[in-house]
Amino acid sequence: MIHGHGGNIFAASSALGCRPEEITDMSANINPLGPMPGLLEHLGSRIKNVCRLPEVDAGHAVRQYARWQGLPEERVIAGAGTTEFLYLLPRALGIGLALVAGPTYADYADALEINNAEYEFFMRKSRQGFRPDLERLAKAAKKADVVFFCNPNNPTGELTDPEELAVLACSLPDTLFIIDESYLPFANGNKNKSLAGAGLANTVVLQSLSKIHCIPGLRIGFCAAPGRLAEKIRKHCPPWSVNAQAQAAVTYIAENREKAEAHAGNTRQYLREQHAAMYAQIENAPGLAAYPSDATFILIQNKHFTAGQIAEHLLAHRLLIRDCSNFRGLNKHFFRISVKDPETNRRAARLIADYAKQRAGAGKAENI
Repeated sequence: MIHGHGGNIFAASSALGCRPEEITDMSANINPLGPMPGLLEHLGSRIKNVCRLPEVDAGHAVRQYARWQGLPEERVIAGAGTTEFLYLLPRALGIGLALVAGPTYADYADALEINNAEYEFFMRKSRQGFRPDLERLAKAAKKADVVFFCNPNNPTGELTDPEELAVLACSLPDTLFIIDESYLPFANGNKNKSLAGAGLANTVVLQSLSKIHCIPGLRIGFCAAPGRLAEKIRKHCPPWSVNAQAQAAVTYIAENREKAEAHAGNTRQYLREQHAAMYAQIENAPGLAAYPSDATFILIQNKHFTAGQIAEHLLAHRLLIRDCSNFRGLNKHFFRISVKDPETNRRAARLIADYAKQRAGAGKAENI
């Protein structure tokens, strides 16, 4: 069992003596607007499909997704979420030494460890807004077989221009790049173009439907890889790993792509507005620093209290956030909150700002 994950709403509700639905989970990085219109109704109408085996390789869903994304079908593989691929890739590709661009999602390192692959971290710096120094990364990557890179990154939220990543990959043809684009659909502007269609011979791209379409319980993700690598990966995929409802969801989304893309556009606009409002509430609170984000969440650093303390304080108000102290490269003063509905966002930001003022005042009183 992996220990690097965030808030557990079931454990939290048990500790509070309440039902899970009485707690707002601001640790979960999913679309705050929910699934696209019609998706849940469609899945409900097909619930009897769970009474028979799904297509063994999710072939129809793969074809639909590949056509939607403009990718050759033979380069696309479906899996039970992008995390399944993270644990499969070290075996399939025979990874010896990996470089993980951190601080980032714990499962990159956990997957390498479980598969007995060696790895090192390349750490972004908080003083640089966690923007990676790609020149320094290129030097570090020369000795690695593989580089794991999350874009936009979790938990820091920063987006690296995909064109810059493509240049980096081209400059190191003997190094494989595994780019996790799970949060890319949330990114604004013209820098959210996937590398899946860039034609890079040394790049594997992971894409998730769980986040943008708010269906994490279905477990559905895709891996896009060059032909020779796709064949290696496909040989290690277990049969029937994508369940019937997940396959039905892919088909519905792909067949209603205009509606899906409109929903994604509305989500990006909503996130822009809510990020701005939350930053405005937080930025003047003593000791708080909120980092810019192109994802559904905001990483916050503070001086006057620990992430555990603010997590406990907010949980008393039935808000569950992500204590980021167990991310390598961060410390006990970092935590992350995910955007929800406007009232919840305002309430969470106000509670955080008020707590920061209270703790800063307590600190001054102790120093008198």
